[in-house]
Amino acid sequence: MKDLIQDTIARIEKEHIVPEPKWKYLLRKYGLWLIFATILILAALSFAVMLDNGRNLDWDLYHFTHQHKFSYILSILPYFWIICSGIFLATAFLEIRRTETGYRYSWPKIMLMIFGGVGLLGGIIALSGSGSRFNSELVKEVPFYSQHMVITKESQWMQPTKGFLAGTIISAAEKKLEINDLNGNDWNVNIDEKTLVKPAASLSKGAMIKLIGEETAGNNFKALEIRPWSGKGMGNGQGGKMMNNGGNGGGLTRGNQK
Repeated sequence: MKDLIQDTIARIEKEHIVPEPKWKYLLRKYGLWLIFATILILAALSFAVMLDNGRNLDWDLYHFTHQHKFSYILSILPYFWIICSGIFLATAFLEIRRTETGYRYSWPKIMLMIFGGVGLLGGIIALSGSGSRFNSELVKEVPFYSQHMVITKESQWMQPTKGFLAGTIISAAEKKLEINDLNGNDWNVNIDEKTLVKPAASLSKGAMIKLIGEETAGNNFKALEIRPWSGKGMGNGQGGKMMNNGGNGGGLTRGNQK
């Protein structure tokens, strides 16, 4: 014991070891927890955006792309946000292990703490609408994001060569719609008695719609199905024959279902 004490004193003198100020200790201690909290918030935000992005996509379009359901789902998964969430979760795990009391927690307890925190906080962010607003800002301000990084609602429905188109109705006639698409281009949309209109879809001027059909020459599009921009347009009834409605300012409505 005496030798140990003497060796320790000799090392302190040799290496000029001095007591660390308390403020440095506290800064390091709470700094690690601040980093952990920040990473947890970023992971929760990624999770919330992933939820919002997934909620807005139409997962049933594999019927029209002639793909298997499983392969189509794999093709539109938000891999960017999945990877981001994974990186943040792994970093959060490493950070909590670096804290002063991190060694006390078992791996399962740490994973439960992190996943529980991300799920709870991510759910709150999603319910508050912050995830949706952040996702919308990325789509609007960062074109590369929706074009190459993730499949968004906008990029999913702006594929006219594949039969998907979306935009705002400029005018509506008996068998024709004019729309301005999400890229600012005008289209003539042809409709007939076989065009399926989802119950929630409005075909009045100013309404936003999603179209499934076929692109023809000269910015013309033959519509096979029309959905509302918000939601999937599901509900009772299947839509039906289109007809004029003289009392709605040139808009169109579905015919009565028998």
